[in-house]
Amino acid sequence: MAETAVRPPAVLFAVILTWVAAISDLATGAALVWLSLHMGGVDLTLTDSELRAYAFALLGVALLTCAFALGLAAGSQLSRVVVMLIMAARLAGGVYASSVIGDALRWQTSGQMVGSLLIILALATPRAFAYFRSS
Repeated sequence: MAETAVRPPAVLFAVILTWVAAISDLATGAALVWLSLHMGGVDLTLTDSELRAYAFALLGVALLTCAFALGLAAGSQLSRVVVMLIMAARLAGGVYASSVIGDALRWQTSGQMVGSLLIILALATPRAFAYFRSS
């Protein structure tokens, strides 16, 4: 009988944070789509179409994150690599968004960057490497 690998706490932490990131991106993306359709009285440096494009990109990344979070929870090495790449892209997107959007969504971009960095660090631990290699 094959011995099953025990999921390290860092991997469980990364799975939970990945789901939190996906759900928060879905909620934020939906809110930004709504905001882009109701820009009257909102002082943003972006046009409604630019904000809508960012919102749809956020929704797309959120759906991908949901899909690969399932694989990450199942111990898939491919999902681990893709989640790390998605989180690196979220880090870059957070830096870009905070420079373009400004203070209006500073809370969202800051949380996005911190959460992404924590997920990458949790998946890069030696125990996480060993877990995904054995799965």
